[in-house]
Amino acid sequence: MNILVLIGCSKASNEEDPYVVIKPTDPGSTTQNTAIKGVCIFVGQAETFTDADWQALGSSPLTDFVIIPKEASNYGSTEEGYKSQLAPFMVTVINKLVTNKSTAKIWIGTPGITSKNTPVASTSLDPVFNFLSYMRDQLGSTMWSTNIAGVYMNMEAVYGTVDYGNLTSNSCIKLMSDLSTKIHSNLNTKFLWIPYYGYGSDPAEVIKRIGYVANKSTIFDYVVIQPHYYFDGTIESNITGVKYCISKQAVSYRDGTVVTSKASKTVIGPEMELDWHVVPTNNYTEYVTRYTQYVSAFAEFKGTWPIIFYWDGNLQNALSGRINPFFNSK
Repeated sequence: MNILVLIGCSKASNEEDPYVVIKPTDPGSTTQNTAIKGVCIFVGQAETFTDADWQALGSSPLTDFVIIPKEASNYGSTEEGYKSQLAPFMVTVINKLVTNKSTAKIWIGTPGITSKNTPVASTSLDPVFNFLSYMRDQLGSTMWSTNIAGVYMNMEAVYGTVDYGNLTSNSCIKLMSDLSTKIHSNLNTKFLWIPYYGYGSDPAEVIKRIGYVANKSTIFDYVVIQPHYYFDGTIESNITGVKYCISKQAVSYRDGTVVTSKASKTVIGPEMELDWHVVPTNNYTEYVTRYTQYVSAFAEFKGTWPIIFYWDGNLQNALSGRINPFFNSK
């Protein structure tokens, strides 16, 4: 996430160094990484940014920026649409970020897949990968190697039926798995996912799906988990559950039970969540209370595991009032 900030318990002396990330497709190699302090930027948000907004991002303590496209259908769900409609704007956003912060690390999001357009997953491998390759060509090798941290999988859950004995029989997981191979091997970069934790009619199943992808597969380098509690005050236990995931570095249920034993090198972190209700000058009590619980739960993990912010509202006020203080405080 990179755009990540770390969350978890203090590392025991016999645990693996959290700064050493081993590419899942190349277990013999290591890449040294500093802790990710990230933020999500949706294409719809970036379309409204002023020069002052870009400058505020540049002067922030953020290291990583996740650029999230709209749903695939907004670009025709085709390779041509991704190249002609999405890529030019993505290039503009990346150039704006790098101009204002030369050290920026940027995650290029894939066109969105949701519960509403899940069938597109089965036909998305070539269109999406060719879009990513086109982005690399448009940016050039220097920017790609210097400023592109990796690819963000813009799909917040695993949709459809899952066979836990054959994960890739699910079209969403197969797309993620096949993209992972190409991203690591052909684009020589990393892969990030930011799924939501358990809520809805069967929260345990939502968590289980994340757990099998993150704990068992070699698909993702980073999985940053959305607690979702900020938006739904009935699921406070999600804060505890996500904290277990980080401290154990294995996706776990709300009671701390690991979903399935960790066999991957995937690094796990939390997403910080806020919206206009807590962006100054707004100060809605119930939202401030929940946001403060995020800070209390996850701040101790800064500098250790990746942390990424979801936000909306006024960008400059969100940065100065919430995001920058979180990362700058001791």
